[in-house]
Amino acid sequence: MARPLTSVLAPESCSASRAQRSKPFDWLAGLIIAVALVTGRQGVAETKVSYRNEIAPILTRSCTGCHRPGKEKGGLDTSSLGGLLKGGKHGPGISLEAPASSRLIDEITGNPPTMPKEGDALTEKEVRLIARWIQEGAHDNSPEARQESEVPAVYHAEPILSAISYSPDGRWLAVAAFREVILIDAATYSRKARLVGKASRIEAIRFSPDGSRLAAAGGSPGEFGEVQIWDVTTCARYRTFKAGTDSIYSVDWSPDQSRLVFGGADKTVRVWSAEEGRELIKFDQNTDWVFGTGFLHDGRRLVSASRDKSLKLIEAETGALLDVLNRDSEPIRCMVVHPKEDSVVFGTDVRPRMYRAAAKADNTDPNQDPNQLREFEHFDSGVTALAFSPDGHWLASTGSPGGEVRIHDATNSQRKAVLRTGAGLMLGLSFSSDGERLAAAGSDGKIRVFEWMKERLITNFVPVEVVRGTEVGQHRQE
Repeated sequence: MARPLTSVLAPESCSASRAQRSKPFDWLAGLIIAVALVTGRQGVAETKVSYRNEIAPILTRSCTGCHRPGKEKGGLDTSSLGGLLKGGKHGPGISLEAPASSRLIDEITGNPPTMPKEGDALTEKEVRLIARWIQEGAHDNSPEARQESEVPAVYHAEPILSAISYSPDGRWLAVAAFREVILIDAATYSRKARLVGKASRIEAIRFSPDGSRLAAAGGSPGEFGEVQIWDVTTCARYRTFKAGTDSIYSVDWSPDQSRLVFGGADKTVRVWSAEEGRELIKFDQNTDWVFGTGFLHDGRRLVSASRDKSLKLIEAETGALLDVLNRDSEPIRCMVVHPKEDSVVFGTDVRPRMYRAAAKADNTDPNQDPNQLREFEHFDSGVTALAFSPDGHWLASTGSPGGEVRIHDATNSQRKAVLRTGAGLMLGLSFSSDGERLAAAGSDGKIRVFEWMKERLITNFVPVEVVRGTEVGQHRQE
């Protein structure tokens, strides 16, 4: 028997329990549409339902966890109007020609409702709101997607430098600034090129093993992740990959430089073909942001490090999880792979830790941590960047608010040097190809290059032109 119309229209109590909210809706989807129409025709001046302010928040909370780009259960994407209109394997999610027969209405009503699979069912008020929105034409009043310009930025202050990397041949030094990577001659420290992409942030950069290409990973938070590949000789963009719906925080090349692995805020680890520009592997067994990814030196396995406290060993060809290498202890902020051995160092909110990258024995006691090799000195503010020397003998780490950088012997955790920058947080570290110099960059917008064994600063410079004060108007006229 259908629920009386007065009860359907009655406002829901704000304190309704889960049991009350998820009580099966035993009226037909067509009646819901009819009620929405009646409500709008009873002389009550109602503004149109706002997709951006009213519908999208409901879908985001209850639907897009399972139906979004990269995780489209049933082939359905509920994160946009376009995805709803396109629908999945059961057809379009909404029908503008026959609103009452919209698949979305069928799924969120029914006896019991089939969506959402997890969490609270939609309230009667929310169902009526969605029904009325469809009846009104399912208009999308979201602002147009931001179009990022590829024109180099004009800096009025020193930018945050989020990553830095020497090329394997020692010729170039690349640093990530706002929407671009600055390519610098490592001998003269003069700027060669500005490699500008669409992503609003660059979070990680990595030269290919032969130094001919440069990968820059980042994205626009909450919108898309992006990896750009640049030809270092011509400074032309070679490939651009867009993946996921949020920023990418790590990137690495396979030893034969045919593949890239990257991970980010969408909790996934992805392997893409560098030549074909297509996804080969998608690993989605993390429950939080992925801050570190890297191939082991044989190229057959890779490691990921996540804020969910896990260090995972993954088969590079199939994406199969081989093992969780560590015992969960602290959220992981960053990771670096040893260049010669099957081991990694990751940084946490406390200190760097070094682990063997090998699957544990099947009978390992879960309370034991057999892969841990050693720990390094703690940082009061946690670890923000790590780097191995090319031979893997030295480990550089940073994290102190004053920009202190420490170099340790990776074989025994003994401190070898301390480099004091006197600045804010350092966010990127890189050894030169001969291992004698260390470059550091961070929040104050300056690159510092040290002869680290002598604890001597060689140079200290801002890699971009900064236009200040009265120079701004003159710069615009030019």
